[in-house]
Amino acid sequence: MPTHGFAAVRYPTTLNSPPFTPASWKDPDLLKKFYVPETEDMVKRITGAKTVITEALLLRSAIWSEEDALATHAGHGQQKSLDRVHEKEKSQAETDLELGFPQFIGFSPTAGGASPAPKVHLDYAPNGARTHLKKYHPTMIATAQPIISAEERLLSEGKSLRETYAASKLGPRWALYSIWRPLKRVRRDPLALGDARTFQESDYVPVIVKTPNLGIKETLTHDTESYLAQWSEGQKWYFISNQEPEEVLVIGLFDSDREKDTVAAGGTLHSSVDLPGTEGEEPRESLELRCLAIW
Repeated sequence: MPTHGFAAVRYPTTLNSPPFTPASWKDPDLLKKFYVPETEDMVKRITGAKTVITEALLLRSAIWSEEDALATHAGHGQQKSLDRVHEKEKSQAETDLELGFPQFIGFSPTAGGASPAPKVHLDYAPNGARTHLKKYHPTMIATAQPIISAEERLLSEGKSLRETYAASKLGPRWALYSIWRPLKRVRRDPLALGDARTFQESDYVPVIVKTPNLGIKETLTHDTESYLAQWSEGQKWYFISNQEPEEVLVIGLFDSDREKDTVAAGGTLHSSVDLPGTEGEEPRESLELRCLAIW
């Protein structure tokens, strides 16, 4: 993973075996009890991180749409009036899932599951990763306080975080990961990952994404910088053919140790891809767990 920006591992969990069924993956209580701690342990084993906290779980179970559960949940998207209608229909439990920590997206019977993301993107540019750390949720902020304090000290001294954070040793190494697991064999819209070594700096296109501030009474948003991408000669892409539920992708989104010498702090551009002849297959179902790792 330090080389490419991602890794594929075979890692069955408790929910992959009886008495659990595919429906178990859509039960937040079971995910909190089994999947979250087991996945956090997996990330620690793979990376050597001392602390891993899960910030969100995203269920994708629909055919691609511009306005799926991800686009319209908790302040995302542009259908705020429609969101207000949905909020009246949602139970308190559903609202708590969307605004809690970890956040559950795509688990609401009202909005349904999210769909695959067909645009080549990286969820966080380095500035966006830092904003996310400071804005997403009070639990995240508290856990990341040694990082935030170290970065504020360097900035107050007029230093570049990209050039000095890792070498300064004032704060711990930290990274953001996406752990991507299919819930059944992937027959359409697989997730493709770009080899981070094969992208030029000019391939990355900065964009601003509205992201909700969680854990406060009234959900507001903050601007997070992300990347889209343009094609250039030499890019290399990979996906797992017919990926099974026991096969997991660990996707790097940001790594403070890789920021100085790599584009986008070694983050991995990724996207769902269309496979010719698979248009009639059932929707791909997958679960993405997003987490913060600290060494």
